[in-house]
Amino acid sequence: MAAKKSNPAMDFIVESLKSNKSAPYSEIKAAADKKKLKIFPIMFGRAQALLGIVKQAPRGQGKAAKAKAAATASAAAGAPKRGPGRPRKVALPAFDGTLDGIVAAVKSSEQAKAKYRQALERIQGILADVLA
Repeated sequence: MAAKKSNPAMDFIVESLKSNKSAPYSEIKAAADKKKLKIFPIMFGRAQALLGIVKQAPRGQGKAAKAKAAATASAAAGAPKRGPGRPRKVALPAFDGTLDGIVAAVKSSEQAKAKYRQALERIQGILADVLA
C-alpha cells in the first residue's frame, strides 16, 4: 500500500494543539497564515478529535446511517412503499382447498376479470375518439 502523504497544514494544527490544547481556531489560523498555510475549520475539528480533545462518534453512526436503518426496518416490517398514484398490493387469499376457499378464489378472479374488461373498454373508447 502507498504511504499516507503528510499534510503540512494538518501537522501544524496538531503540533499547535499539542502545545496548547485550549487554543482557539482564530489563533491557530493567524499563526498558519503567517507560515502561508491554508487551514479550514474542519481541519481544526479533525485535529481536536485526533488528539482526543473533543469526543467523536464512530464513523457510520450519523444521520444517514440511522435513516438507512429505519428504512430497512420499515421495509422488513411490511411491503415496500410504492410510488404516488400506484395502488396497494393486495395479497391474494390463500387457497386452503376447502369449498369456501374455492368460492373466494373464483369470486376474486371474476372481480379482477370485470376490472380488466372495464379498463380495456375505456382504452378502446379513447382510441376510437383519437382515431375518429
